[in-house]
Amino acid sequence: MGKIGFFDSGFGWLQTMKYFHNLYPQYDYIFLADNKNCPFWNKAWEEIQKITFDALNWFFDNWVEIAIIACNTAAAYSIRKRQNLYPNKKTLSITIPWVEEIILSENAWLSIWIMATQATITSDIYNDLYYRFWWKQKPDFHFIMAPKLVDMVESWAKESEILGEVKKYLNMFPKDLQTLVLGCTHFSVYKDYFSKLFSWKIIDPSLNSAVKFTEYLQKHPEIESKLKKDWKTDFYTTWDTGVFDEIWAKIWWDKIVSKFIKLESS
Repeated sequence: MGKIGFFDSGFGWLQTMKYFHNLYPQYDYIFLADNKNCPFWNKAWEEIQKITFDALNWFFDNWVEIAIIACNTAAAYSIRKRQNLYPNKKTLSITIPWVEEIILSENAWLSIWIMATQATITSDIYNDLYYRFWWKQKPDFHFIMAPKLVDMVESWAKESEILGEVKKYLNMFPKDLQTLVLGCTHFSVYKDYFSKLFSWKIIDPSLNSAVKFTEYLQKHPEIESKLKKDWKTDFYTTWDTGVFDEIWAKIWWDKIVSKFIKLESS
């Protein structure tokens, strides 16, 4: 019996995890936050790929049945090659579900604006996935880079600072913007702040991934039957566990574990 593993560069995956745990609390999870190497967006793609593969290998050595890359940047440089190198292991990306949602909705024909990190945008993963699922029309993607929001999540800024920064980025978008994609799991942590200032549709890939996971398990009962259901979670960080615990309490509130384990990272 195996667990579900989540990997991200920092605290963004805590919001992803919150969605999954609310919908599927019965499963066993392992969550690995590589805070030591955060942020990923300013690293070369080879380094991003190596960091991600090292984390996934660690997962598969520690009873993980399904590994979910809860980081758009890590997935952008790893998910396609990972599937080729390890075809017998299940590795999912949170990037795919929201692209599928766009295509299956009326938004497929609209101009799509995405907030993401520089490395994710440069990877061209969004165009790649869009063409993979929707070949009828060239996608009309527009991007805004928001690296400072990643840093603010990692240090947990004051509410006034968060609102000010979110407002600054929203002002970069056109006034008639109808759909906004939060193309980084760190941004999902601040979704409520975006909702206060933006009245149109907000696509949160972390939420999309959690909802679509039901469909995935229904399509693959042979995988679901291998998942442990002891309602347990293990949390690992490559950073200081005291700081990790402090930030965790601000994002999650309802603490479900008693301690965090430090994993030494190369």
